[in-house]
Amino acid sequence: MTRRLLILVICISFYHIVSGQRIYRKYSPQQMKEDIDTLVKYLEDTHPNPYYRYPKAQFYQDVQATKNSFSKDLSLLDFYLKAEPLLAKLDDGHTDFHILQDYDAENPVVLPYSFKLSPAAPFIICEGPYQTIDAQFPVKSKIVSINNIPAQKIVDDIINLNTGENRAFRADFGSSRFYFYLEALYKANGNYQIKYKDKAGDKTVHIKGMRQIELDKRKEDSPIKTSTAHEVNYSLSIIEQDKTAIIAFKNFDWNGYTAFADSAFTVISHKGIQHLIINLIDNAGGDSDVGDDLFQYLLDQPFRQYEKVVVKNSRFLKQRLKAHREGKTLDSSDIALLAKPDGTVDTVVYADIPLKPNPLRFDGSVYLLVNLQTYSSAADFAQCFKHYKRGTIIGEETGGLIKSYGDIVPARLPHTQLDMTISSALYYDIGAGESDWRGVVPDKTVPAEMALKEAMKLIRHREKH
Repeated sequence: MTRRLLILVICISFYHIVSGQRIYRKYSPQQMKEDIDTLVKYLEDTHPNPYYRYPKAQFYQDVQATKNSFSKDLSLLDFYLKAEPLLAKLDDGHTDFHILQDYDAENPVVLPYSFKLSPAAPFIICEGPYQTIDAQFPVKSKIVSINNIPAQKIVDDIINLNTGENRAFRADFGSSRFYFYLEALYKANGNYQIKYKDKAGDKTVHIKGMRQIELDKRKEDSPIKTSTAHEVNYSLSIIEQDKTAIIAFKNFDWNGYTAFADSAFTVISHKGIQHLIINLIDNAGGDSDVGDDLFQYLLDQPFRQYEKVVVKNSRFLKQRLKAHREGKTLDSSDIALLAKPDGTVDTVVYADIPLKPNPLRFDGSVYLLVNLQTYSSAADFAQCFKHYKRGTIIGEETGGLIKSYGDIVPARLPHTQLDMTISSALYYDIGAGESDWRGVVPDKTVPAEMALKEAMKLIRHREKH
């Protein structure tokens, strides 16, 4: 198992077809109680240790309290709002329910602005309107309340409806679906009274939401075209006077990567670049094999990103394998996995990856920028970079831990048909010990927005001396 899955990837189930109004379909108390019991069974059958942070006895009490709260028929959406906090208690960002696909299928009302959420003040900051929308209040405004609900309460409620190893990551992850929580939790019905701080004091603006289909149509009709996946994920900029190149990665995605990497390091070589900045700020992860390939341009010795992985065999793991191999011939390792009893645990120790011949290998100084939103395989890359002492890490401790659960498998509750993913493996990054439930700590800690400036400062100081 050489790859970790991106936390932002929603489970695409093997046979799910979205039907109209599914999000509002009602289920009886008995059906919902049985689904909660099934949830517990799925977790314990599949996850290597779901109670690694939260006590099992306390979780069972929470489960019973949730079941006791089912006194009448509820919609799928309302069931989700009661069930999701159970998973949130487990502090595993890869074990989660996935309802947004169903919700978005209903053409929901959307507050057409992007927001940044944080568990610390300022709790909510407006990042600006969606494309084609005229701003009705300033970008970077600090939100005081929405519909008279204090910003801190909104963020706390959203944190409780997201999974992850820390509150800051949960808040940030909730930012991407902010419109969903305003409607699901607070029944805003497309009417938003937003109180925000301005230089002159607090001000209030009333904003009317828009249907998703109308926003999509505006985007299609707009003369402003969105960037390609290649342009979004990877970029190279050169500061020739400082002999410095900056590579920004937003995702570890193979789409466009190979051509980009070859082109970027060709330019770096031809221009005689001596300093390289790799920006992984806000990189949520992706395919760790991309990280392995990038190290082929940076390291001068065999390497590995992972020390070992502990895998729990389960029927869902086997179902995923069969789905991925559909129409293909099973190899010997596939057959061996399918033959293993459910519930057994295997430990796989990783071997070093040998270096390939690479005329574009970079031997100058390297600076790696990270922050709290550097997650999953991006954080694994950062830990490997640190372990092999390849350069200087600047920014904030990563949200992704150097020992963490992942390698998700899909499952579905029987009555509500609510989709979910469950971690099937525990990964140890290279250099991680048994107690290392932490992120990658930078060599130089600065706020994320100051990391690039700090890297340039170190480069210029180095050039002078």
